[in-house]
Amino acid sequence: MPYRALITGVSGFVGSHLAWQLSEKGWLVAGYDIFPPRYECEFFPGDLSDGRALENALKKTKPEVVFHLAGVLKSDSYEELYKAHVFGTISLMDSIVKTGLSPTVVVASSSAVYGSGKNGRLISETTGLRPQTHYALSKAAQEMVALRYFHVHGLRTIGVRTFNLLGPGLSPGMACSAFARQIALAERSGKPSVISTGNLDAKRDFVDVRDAVRAYELIARKGKPGEIYNVCSGRAVSIAECLSILARQAEVRVEAVLDPAKVQKNDVPIQIGSAKKLMDTTRWRPRIGLKKSLVDLLNDWRERVKELE
Repeated sequence: MPYRALITGVSGFVGSHLAWQLSEKGWLVAGYDIFPPRYECEFFPGDLSDGRALENALKKTKPEVVFHLAGVLKSDSYEELYKAHVFGTISLMDSIVKTGLSPTVVVASSSAVYGSGKNGRLISETTGLRPQTHYALSKAAQEMVALRYFHVHGLRTIGVRTFNLLGPGLSPGMACSAFARQIALAERSGKPSVISTGNLDAKRDFVDVRDAVRAYELIARKGKPGEIYNVCSGRAVSIAECLSILARQAEVRVEAVLDPAKVQKNDVPIQIGSAKKLMDTTRWRPRIGLKKSLVDLLNDWRERVKELE
């Protein structure tokens, strides 16, 4: 019998990839979001604050797994971050409790909760949390919410702390996607381009979104409730190296120029995660290398800019 899954945030970057990958593996997939998903599946429109809509989606789909991906990546309003990640998660958990269902709930957190981590040493799930932004703090609080429902109501909640994602469909609000977009636009114009950048020295642990959602599926089936799992590659790469890979793929000459306005005040110099716990539990390994992730991202932007004409 196939698994039944409900994905919150199904129309987003990660949600779209997860819906496709689960369907390819034979899962019965339903989605919950404000906007219709890019990948066709049974869809329930609604906001996380709408308990009645959430209960309706849960009752109709009776999911064995809920993948809670809905959230806000960036916002000038910290109230919006806490509303989505903290109060939205409470609303979802309360709705699950009210329906009497007992699905496994995979809650998508972020490596941002670690902040500066361990000065370049591998970050494990036992590393102390040092959130430096309201986004990071709201994700840490979201984890505590999930843990509360595990202890108090016995919900099978599992947290995933995903490091920096790459791959087709990535938001242009993220550095590598912004670079790829600018290159794709320059190629359409046929003219050399200046790429506006922030801090290129920062080093990040990148994982392809297609590898990440494969990890989510394995965690849902093999992970231990009440636990947290890092999803990462175990390797740190500078933003400069990512830009260099993209520039070498460009069909026009590109030049990087630092924009002081894009330099983040609380930028973390380096983050490298350890996926040992995930690997030991599920035998997951990343399959998609950095270059392929970036090339696929650039090719995706080449298609996207065609649609702008």
